[in-house]
Amino acid sequence: MNYVEILKEIYGVEKVSFELKKMGKDRLYAFLRCEKKDELEIKEYHQGVYFGKLEKDGIRLSIEGCYLLRDEIKKNIIEVSYEDAIKWLKGEDLNIPYKGYVVLKWGKYFLGCGKGDGKKIRNYVPKERRII
Repeated sequence: MNYVEILKEIYGVEKVSFELKKMGKDRLYAFLRCEKKDELEIKEYHQGVYFGKLEKDGIRLSIEGCYLLRDEIKKNIIEVSYEDAIKWLKGEDLNIPYKGYVVLKWGKYFLGCGKGDGKKIRNYVPKERRII
């Protein structure tokens, strides 16, 4: 499966400067190959940073995935207000009429990726990363 084609279709991403690997339950990880690994005899337990989840209808980016693609995302990106950014970081869905996957941004800060059903955008910020 060509993940870059999926990223292009949903987010307008033309290229990525890292590799993507599917591990576990359809989780994608971004990494750079280390050519010296074999020389150093490093035992590998985990490879990369959590990039996003491979869903049946696309890729839902993690907060880190949004940052890794920050200069490449050309579509399906919404600038939200400060009030909506706080709601999002608290784990609340946003009442923004949008359909499909969308990257949320406040100023220069990426807040993560959600999925709109046409009435609201569903929040996927993990509980341990939410603010109180």
